[in-house]
Amino acid sequence: MRIDPKYFNTFLLIVAVVAASLIAFFVMSNRSAERSDFKQRMFAQDSLQTIWWNKVQSDDSLRIADFKGAFIVLDLWSNWSDASLNSHTELAKVKQEYPNELQVMAAAVGLQKQEVEEYIEEHKFPFHFVAGSRQFSAFDMPGLPVQFVYDQKLELRHVFLGYSNDRQYDSLRVLITNGNQQ
Repeated sequence: MRIDPKYFNTFLLIVAVVAASLIAFFVMSNRSAERSDFKQRMFAQDSLQTIWWNKVQSDDSLRIADFKGAFIVLDLWSNWSDASLNSHTELAKVKQEYPNELQVMAAAVGLQKQEVEEYIEEHKFPFHFVAGSRQFSAFDMPGLPVQFVYDQKLELRHVFLGYSNDRQYDSLRVLITNGNQQ
């Protein structure tokens, strides 16, 4: 089959568009499958609650299990991620609505201690700041922010990957409200 030279550039453009579309489709499909697999893996073997997390501002450490009886959000974040800052802003609002019912462990990923301390000082979020780089790598998490929501009995209820908007926390509010009515 021969292509008339006057249509060759058009043919190449069409082939390039089709190839780019297929690559984008497969990348997005793979990314979606990766995120879904990660969530399933975390629900199947939730060992995050028994891990000791080193506090940033002291030599102490925490476990999710230390907050049994409250709802806990384990939030892995980094200061280079705008999504992390936006997520923290909204999460702080939920914490203010439910000061006694909700605890937040904010696990910094890929940051030096000084960077985390500057972030804490600048934003003054009502969270327990801990180091999280090792756990982020060990559990092969697919990006930041990642949030794990535990109920009062330390059962993993939600895994949020990324941050889209403040409505993401409506399910957390419902969970806390329903948990308080039991």
